[in-house]
Amino acid sequence: MIDGLPERIHCLGAGGAGMLPLAIYLAAAGHRVSAEDDALNAENRAILEEFGISLCVYEEEGEGAVVYSSAISPNHSVRVHAETQGKPCLRRGECLALVAKEKKLVAIAGSHGKTTTCGMLIDILNQFGTDFSYLMGAQFDRLPPSRFSAGDWLVAEIDESDGTIEGFHPELTVILNVDHDHHARYSTEDDYFAAFSRLIARTKRSVFLQSSLSDKLGDSASVSVSTVGEGGAIELSLKTSGSSWTELSFSGATELDTLSINRTGLMNAMDASFAFLAAEAMGAKIGAGQLIEFNPVKRRQRCWYNSPNVQVFEDYAHHPREIDAVLDSIGALKGWQTVVVFQAHRYSRTRELKAEFANSLSDCEELVLLDVYPASEQRLVGGTGQDLYQACRKLNDRVIFISSVVDPVSTLLARVQQGQVRILFLGAGVGDQLAKRLSESLAASDTRWGQVNRALASVSSFTTSIRADEPMANKTTMRVGGAAERYFEPESLAQLVTALKVCRKEGIAIRPIGRGSNLVVSDRGVSGLVIRLSHPYWSRFELLGEGRARLGAGMRIKALCGQAAKVGLEGFEFLEGIPGSLGGVLRMNAGAMGGWVFDVVESIRYVSLEGDILEARKGDLDFGYRYCRELETAIAIDAIFVSKKSDGTQAAIRRTIDTYQNKRKESQPREPSAGCIFKNPEGDSAGRLIDELGLKGAVVGGAEISSVHGNFIINRGGASSADVIELVKFARKVASERKGVDLHPEVLLFGSSWEEALK
Repeated sequence: MIDGLPERIHCLGAGGAGMLPLAIYLAAAGHRVSAEDDALNAENRAILEEFGISLCVYEEEGEGAVVYSSAISPNHSVRVHAETQGKPCLRRGECLALVAKEKKLVAIAGSHGKTTTCGMLIDILNQFGTDFSYLMGAQFDRLPPSRFSAGDWLVAEIDESDGTIEGFHPELTVILNVDHDHHARYSTEDDYFAAFSRLIARTKRSVFLQSSLSDKLGDSASVSVSTVGEGGAIELSLKTSGSSWTELSFSGATELDTLSINRTGLMNAMDASFAFLAAEAMGAKIGAGQLIEFNPVKRRQRCWYNSPNVQVFEDYAHHPREIDAVLDSIGALKGWQTVVVFQAHRYSRTRELKAEFANSLSDCEELVLLDVYPASEQRLVGGTGQDLYQACRKLNDRVIFISSVVDPVSTLLARVQQGQVRILFLGAGVGDQLAKRLSESLAASDTRWGQVNRALASVSSFTTSIRADEPMANKTTMRVGGAAERYFEPESLAQLVTALKVCRKEGIAIRPIGRGSNLVVSDRGVSGLVIRLSHPYWSRFELLGEGRARLGAGMRIKALCGQAAKVGLEGFEFLEGIPGSLGGVLRMNAGAMGGWVFDVVESIRYVSLEGDILEARKGDLDFGYRYCRELETAIAIDAIFVSKKSDGTQAAIRRTIDTYQNKRKESQPREPSAGCIFKNPEGDSAGRLIDELGLKGAVVGGAEISSVHGNFIINRGGASSADVIELVKFARKVASERKGVDLHPEVLLFGSSWEEALK
C-alpha cells in the first residue's frame, strides 16, 4: 500500500480522465478501492470492475479517505460529509503526489502534450523491456491506463491547473512547453511560469526543457538541464518517412539517428523527442534505426470513421497552440473539404483567449462552433460560445454557431452528403461523444462497409486513406484490368491485422497484391478489399549480423539487391531483374538464373487472412516450384535472408548483378507483361514449346505472344484482360492438340480464377 494513505479509499468522479487511472493504480498497490461517478459511462464502468474496484455510493462507516476529481464541486454531498467527519479528503493531484513519493518520478509537465508524451514514453519503455509504473491522465485504446510495478520508476503527467503541481519532487522533469493558461488560478503569465520554475527547483537529477524556455526557466534548476530544439544543447531534425511516419535524428549533447515514429507534425515530433530522451535517462538503450509504433490514446488525434468519402477525427485540443498543432498535422487532402467542429472549454479560458482562438480558427474551410463546455465554472460575460462566434466572424465568414438546444450530429450528417469531407472535432468538451454518435450513424447507413470503416478508423492516422473503385491496371506490370471495390495500403502492422480481422468478421474477401508483376486483373474488377504493402513501413532492411538480414515484404527486389550489394551481402544477385516485391516473390517461390528465393531464406513472418501473426523457419514450410503453400492464404510481413558471404565487395557484387541484368535484357521483352505466363512443363520449357509451335507473334486485340520470348504475353497498347485470357486459351489449345502438353498458367488471375476463365 501507499504510505500516508489508509487501506480504504473512495474515488469520487472516478470516470474522469485522470481519476480512473489513479483508482486502478491504488487498487493494484493493495488498497481497497470503491468508486462512484454521477455520469459513469458503460465503458468506464466495465474497466473499473475489471480491475476489482467496487462501484457504490460513499459508505459513511469506517475509516477511509476520499480522493476526488478537481471537477467535483466543494458542495458535493460526499465531500461535505467526509470533511465534516474529519476524514482525509484529497484532490487527485495530492493523492498522486503521495504515490510519487515512493518512486523515482518522471514528471511530464507543460501546457500541452503531456498525455501524448507520457503515452509515447510508456510505449518506448515497454519496447525496451524497462520495469516501471505509470499513471496516465487519459486512456490508451489497447493498454491499461495505469500500471503498478515493484520497479523504482514512475512515469506520470503532472497537472498544473489546480495547483497540485506544488506537491511533487521528481527525479526527472520534462517541461514540454509553457503557454499561459488556467487564468482563474494563475492571473498573470509570471504566476503561471513560477509554478513550473518551482517544479524544476525541486527536481533531484535532470531536467529536459524546450530550448525556447531556457531563459525563463533554465536558471531554476540546481541539477543538469538539457535544452531541446533549435539553438539548444540537443537539436532535432525530422523528415517525412511515408505518409504517416516521421524520422527523427538528434545531434549535439545526444547523438541518435533515424528513429522512426508513426506520427506526423512538429508538435508530435517534439513530444516524441522528449520521450526518447527521458527513456534514455531512465536507462533504456536506444540505438539508431529504431522503429516505434505508438499506441493510440483516446481523445488524441483519434479517428472514429474512415471511408472513401467521409472521415471523422477528434482531438482534445482546447488551447490555441494545440489547435494550431492539430491543424498543422491534419494538413490538406486533395479533393476533400475539412469541417472543424470546436467546443471551447471553460468560460474563463474562452474570455481570456478569445482573440487567439479566433486567429487559430481563421483559416478553417468550414467552422462549426458549439456552446462552451463549462466544466465547474459559472457563465462569464465575454466568454460564451456566442462571444467566440462574434470574434471568429471577423476573421472567417465560413463559420456557424450551433446552440446546445440543437443536435450538431444531424447537421453534420446532412453535410457529409455533399462530397468528400473530413469532420474534425476539437475541444475538451463532448467532442468524443459527438464523434462516436456520428460514426455510428454513418456505419449504420452502409451495411456492407460501415463496420470495416469504423474498425480501420481505430488504427488510422490523418493520412490513412481507403479508396473506392480504385483503378488496378496501373498497379500491375501488365497494365490491364478493372477497378477494386475497395483499396487499402496499410501504414503499419496494426492496420494490416485490423483490416484482416474485420473483413473476416464481415464476410468480405481480402485480396492481397504486391507490385502486380505476376498477375492479370480481371476486366470486371475485383470485389472485396485489395491490400497492398507499398508503404515504406514494409520496406525495412535490418542487418542482424553473421550475414543475416531481416527484409520487409514490401521491399522491391531491385532495391533489395542494391542494398545487399551496398553492405557486402553476397548471394542474392540472382534475384536481380525479378519484377515485384519480396512478398510476392516469397508467395510464388520465384527464381531466376538457376536459383530460387527460398535458397536464401532462413525464416518468414506472415499474417493469416484471419489476422493471426505467425512465424516459421524454412524447414517447416511447404514450398516448391512456383508455390509456398502457407502464403497462398496469408500475407508475408518480412523474412530473414542469409548471405553465403557477408564481406563481399560492392564492386564484385555489382558486376554479377550487371551480368544477370544483361542476360534478362537480351532474352525478355521490354513491353508491359506479367512475366512468364505459363509454368514450365515437367522436363521442358514453356517458352521453347511455344516457339516450336510457331505461336510467337499471335495477337488478340491489344495482347500479343512476344516474339522475343514465347512464354511472355505483352500489352502492345490498349489490351484488356479478356485479350490476354484468349491468348492463354489459344496457346493451351494448340499445345494440347499438337503436343499433348497441358500448359498451366503461372500468373494469377486477380478477381477471378483460371478454372472459371478457361471453361
